Amino acid sequence: MHSDCLFCRLIQGGLPSHQAYEDAVVAVILPRQSVNPGHAMVVTKIHMENFYDADDDLYTHLMLVVKRTALAIKAVFAPLQVVIETSGIGNRHVHVHVIPVHGFYDLVPKEVMEKQDAQPPASDEQLASVAQDLRRYLTTHV
Repeated sequence: MHSDCLFCRLIQGGLPSHQAYEDAVVAVILPRQSVNPGHAMVVTKIHMENFYDADDDLYTHLMLVVKRTALAIKAVFAPLQVVIETSGIGNRHVHVHVIPVHGFYDLVPKEVMEKQDAQPPASDEQLASVAQDLRRYLTTHV
């Protein structure tokens, strides 16, 4: 546990939280500032800053709990869609947001979408170059 990590403190009971589920590997915690009712976070119990540091068993378990959480949110809240989101920029502890959305702008502000729409689409050459770089890495490192 890292005493300066918000998620470590939540999981260890150092801060109050509402948990919907817990097992030996992860906890499903409801954030105080949610997008919509039912918004949940699946958080690893061990402190880990990056997804790529997780071994395959832990990562698979995490994502299976994310899926089960999404199914529960779908059944209980009947949203238009349940989406998942990861970041790692603010709180450096592996977690996945599982968010019920009822409309397109629940997650993405209209201004952001307008800005994105104003950008020219990537060219076939740019996309081919990026695909080639990723393909080269993936075929030699996976």
